[in-house]
Amino acid sequence: MNTFSEEVRRNLEATIDWLHEHACSRSYGLGSKLPWDPQYLIESLSDSTIYMAYYAVAYLLQGGILDGSKPGPLGIRAEEMNDACWDYIFLNRPYDGTVMPVAEDKLSRLQHEFIYWYPVDLRVSGKDLVQNHLTYFLFNHVAIWKDRPEMWPRSIRANGHLLLNNEKMSKQTGNFMTLYDCIEKFSSDGMRLSLADAGDYVEDANFVFEMADAGILRLYNLLEWVRDMVVIRSNKGFRTGDTSSFADRVFSNEMNTAILRTASNYEKTLFKEALKSGFFEYQAYRDKYRELCGGDIGMHERLVFRFIESQAIILSPICPHVCEQIWEIIGKVLF
Repeated sequence: MNTFSEEVRRNLEATIDWLHEHACSRSYGLGSKLPWDPQYLIESLSDSTIYMAYYAVAYLLQGGILDGSKPGPLGIRAEEMNDACWDYIFLNRPYDGTVMPVAEDKLSRLQHEFIYWYPVDLRVSGKDLVQNHLTYFLFNHVAIWKDRPEMWPRSIRANGHLLLNNEKMSKQTGNFMTLYDCIEKFSSDGMRLSLADAGDYVEDANFVFEMADAGILRLYNLLEWVRDMVVIRSNKGFRTGDTSSFADRVFSNEMNTAILRTASNYEKTLFKEALKSGFFEYQAYRDKYRELCGGDIGMHERLVFRFIESQAIILSPICPHVCEQIWEIIGKVLF
């Protein structure tokens, strides 16, 4: 299993060493009753960290109705879904109409959905949950599918907490900001860019207002530059023909290398690194190319618009709205 960090792996291993003594039930609070002794409740972590298996079939059972008062798209009532039905779906047990109130074709559809979507490819959570929720998450999957390791989680990505201007967020000190306020102040894409740049791995990320302001300016300048490039293209002001000059070949190679590096960073959920290679450094390559070509009109048209298109694509996971606007400015459709 990929933990993206040796620190997270060590914490999981250390937790597993002592968690075997943790009680699986309690006598107070909310929760499911222990089937063989209803005076006890099942420890909530033991009872809740397998719910992602239910996600795979929930839309067919509920259809948007959260309390089970009405059947979902498959027409199955909540009371019909007994343990035998769930064993058929999750544990691949043979169908037995004497104990399964639901028709086989309906259960088969649910089983197909579960098998299609499982296992969990990536579970993202806070680093403070490594010693409880995330460890139980592993325990439950291994216990339920003990002979089917292909159903076990593939990766866990633990992240740190979020600092605001180098300080811990706190309502008491007034150093906090809601998502709504952040979008109002910095725009959605400006906030997303700053959050991506705030930090990777399990260290606490740091959202800094000055960086957010600078990020908005960078995005604005990118949009204005793209508009200028469209005007130059319409006036046939770019160089055309082959792209065999030294500057052309270097720029093309730098774009190829940066795109591959950015894709790798995204796959590793390293968004700060992806932003570095796919935006900051990518822009620097363009600036160097423009300098070597003696200005905008000295650049090659095909390379300029390859840069713009690829920039819109590799930045879109972080700044989707700006990238969609870039796509429209250059005359593309269906971003």
